[in-house]
Amino acid sequence: MEVTSDMILEDNAPTFISDIQGYHKVGNPDPTLPAVALHLYCPPFQRCKIWMKDCNDVLMASSVCMCYYSEYGVKVKRAW
Repeated sequence: MEVTSDMILEDNAPTFISDIQGYHKVGNPDPTLPAVALHLYCPPFQRCKIWMKDCNDVLMASSVCMCYYSEYGVKVKRAW
């Protein structure tokens, strides 16, 4: 994959991405600080594709199940 654009957001600056635009990566330019993002998916979905680097720095794709903390405003009870 090749980066086609890069955008740095300020604190408390909401934004969006549509499926047509491609994928996104959340990170912090400062390696000593964590990055935090709140994602809201409408409508919700059950699976998504993710890309992660393996121990050899090779980009690997995989499909993962979504894990919801709440559904319809009620905390979901999980077996794990």
